[in-house]
Amino acid sequence: MLPVISRFSAILPIILYLVFLKRNNKGGLWVIFIYSIISFVTDSAYTRLTAKIPYFYIYSVFSIIEYTLFALFLYRSLQQKNFKRVVLLGSLLFYIIAVSNIFQNRKTDSFDSPSASLEAILIIVYSIFYLFEQVKDPSIFYIYYLKKFWIILAFLVYLSSTLFLFLYATTFEKPEETTYWIINNIFDIIKNLLILVSFTMRDRKQQYSPENLYNDM
Repeated sequence: MLPVISRFSAILPIILYLVFLKRNNKGGLWVIFIYSIISFVTDSAYTRLTAKIPYFYIYSVFSIIEYTLFALFLYRSLQQKNFKRVVLLGSLLFYIIAVSNIFQNRKTDSFDSPSASLEAILIIVYSIFYLFEQVKDPSIFYIYYLKKFWIILAFLVYLSSTLFLFLYATTFEKPEETTYWIINNIFDIIKNLLILVSFTMRDRKQQYSPENLYNDM
């Protein structure tokens, strides 16, 4: 039941993005919209895909696509050049490892643990860069008023919660994998709900002032 809920939770951001299209047509949110579509389509077609394509390659390709979209969104969101350089260098490292794993792996029924784990670590680091920039920005008083904040929070919650699952995924036997993969399903649902929050809210960048503080109180 939980995998089904996880699968269809990805369709809610797609619907709400289109419903509130005028609110979401800036800030690079289209990248996350595309991610939601790919995630939903991949999960929905998973059974049919595994009948034709080995399990390992499906996860490997999806990890590459997922990383590309997350990194693109964060790269566009970052302001400091040094942070952007880290994203570029980290991306180069990720693609080298991910592509190498695809060509060198012989266990086609296993999970691509190195690529998924590296993706999680890099995206968490990039997300921290973004939050650091926002905290240092004197024009932003309530960071949770920003639509991008909820997207970044979705990345952090999902990837930090599943990092160790991805690290040890290749050591699981099939019964263990089914049991522990519930963790991924739970936080995938939470991730989609946080993206949903972003797509439905208005982006309000407030200037700090005594008047604004008084009004919000």
